[in-house]
Amino acid sequence: MIVTIHQPEHMPWPGFFHKMAQADQYVLLDTVQFETNYWQNRNRIVTREGIECYLTVPVLTKGHTSCAIRDIKINNSEKWRKKYWGRMHNAYCRHPFWKDYCGELEQIVQTHYDFLFDINMALIIFFRRILSVSTPMLRASELSVESCGTALLVDLCRRCRASVYLSGPTGRSYMDMQQWDEAGITVRFHSFTPPVYPAPYYISGLSALDMVMLFGPESGKVIGL
Repeated sequence: MIVTIHQPEHMPWPGFFHKMAQADQYVLLDTVQFETNYWQNRNRIVTREGIECYLTVPVLTKGHTSCAIRDIKINNSEKWRKKYWGRMHNAYCRHPFWKDYCGELEQIVQTHYDFLFDINMALIIFFRRILSVSTPMLRASELSVESCGTALLVDLCRRCRASVYLSGPTGRSYMDMQQWDEAGITVRFHSFTPPVYPAPYYISGLSALDMVMLFGPESGKVIGL
């Protein structure tokens, strides 16, 4: 049983889904602290002029330094949807698969979500379908684990009966490997090289949206799924 764990990002990049596809169980780490100016409420696209920019969902920041991701609320007092949708439309309306997916994307963007997790989850499900990723998903908050650091990851894997934990490559720098040895769980490190693909303006590490608008249902093959 290969388990991997990751925070529920917004408009994730292709590597997020590549890692997901390598596992038998995916745990969305919604119990850890929200990080400001990270990938949890924004991601990058490229405009038709070749300028890198962000799609951002504003969140309520009061007290957010002590809030878990699952509790972060969208700041719906800001009229963010018009700018967000307009930026996406202007960047991709001329791409081959815009007409195939714009209706569903607009519905997600225009839906009134109270919590950031909910819009992130809707987008993750959207991309999973196009990329043909079927790995089962669980929320960490469903597993009632209250430890932290490496112990949190180990305990989540235990709850999922993991024999292998698939870590991100940076896990080498912060995990206590002895805890994995004591738990009898093998650690593997995910490796993903972003593919260079033909695009009007190619920038490495963009949201999977960029690839999907160019390749549609073939996007999974582009990232090696």
